[in-house]
Amino acid sequence: MNILYTIGHSNLTTENFLKLLRKYGVNCVVDVRSTPYSKFTPQFNEIELKNFLNQNGVYYIGMGREFGARRNSKNLYTMDGYLDFEKVKKDADFILGVNRIKKGVKKGYHIAFMCTEKNAIDCHRNILVAKYFYDLGYDIKNINHNGDYISQEEINELLLDMYFPRRNEISLFDSENLSDEELLKEAYKKRNKDIGYSINNEE
Repeated sequence: MNILYTIGHSNLTTENFLKLLRKYGVNCVVDVRSTPYSKFTPQFNEIELKNFLNQNGVYYIGMGREFGARRNSKNLYTMDGYLDFEKVKKDADFILGVNRIKKGVKKGYHIAFMCTEKNAIDCHRNILVAKYFYDLGYDIKNINHNGDYISQEEINELLLDMYFPRRNEISLFDSENLSDEELLKEAYKKRNKDIGYSINNEE
């Protein structure tokens, strides 16, 4: 099975970031940030990070246009103003990015999607991008800062516990009981709403 990784740089040093990549054999970092810069962690600005990774034998590819959480097209946002991940998955740029990743995996690259947030469950790198590949049959490993990883199956369980903590209780009052698959789909929608970029927050 093909494996894809995700990682959040947060406030890591570049040295510790590299250690995590090497532990899992990652040789290609795909940056999914819409704006690959940070005044708080300048070591992860695009140019600095690319140079550091390249010097250490790791490829860096900026794919914010394809996989970023902020999109220019207003058609990709909900009526409430937040980015609709389901619409993004059908966007031409996103599909181009998917095809590029598929080719990279076939060529033997060990790819990690990188964004800012420490925890995968709080970031579109997982809820949008990695989930898409998971649905295609890829094995997803979300690298934690302690060196462990959390699988997509574990993310699924966390989301169900987060949004449907009483799902295993028998209800005599619900007009219809959702299946586990339907509950999970709804949980991802709710997470999308909670973490999705909102144009209503723009000044």
